[in-house]
Amino acid sequence: MIVKNTEKRQSLRRKGKFPVVLENSKGITRDFSNSGIFFETDKSFTPGQAIDFTIVMEYVDPDRPVHLKCRGAIVRVEDKGNKLGIAATINSYSFDRSNSTDAKQVKKKTRINAKKC
Repeated sequence: MIVKNTEKRQSLRRKGKFPVVLENSKGITRDFSNSGIFFETDKSFTPGQAIDFTIVMEYVDPDRPVHLKCRGAIVRVEDKGNKLGIAATINSYSFDRSNSTDAKQVKKKTRINAKKC
């Protein structure tokens, strides 16, 4: 018996729920790999459409989450009732650990130092 592998993925998928920040919207991941992501959102997309998004990985350091800034393309859109399931490639990405938390800490330190003077 010959078994045909119809799997098109190039990388192993991992399940996980992480916030996804989109332009004018947000979502939550269902699974992801080095080369793609599936997330749910209320924003509509079209297959082939370019997409920029950020995955927020809070588990790395809750006080200073890692932001994985990604650029890719929409592969598939699934109707999930009150949400849309979006499958997208990840064509490029970069890590960003700077965020608003850092700015707040700098302001807080500045205020503390000013009070001591």
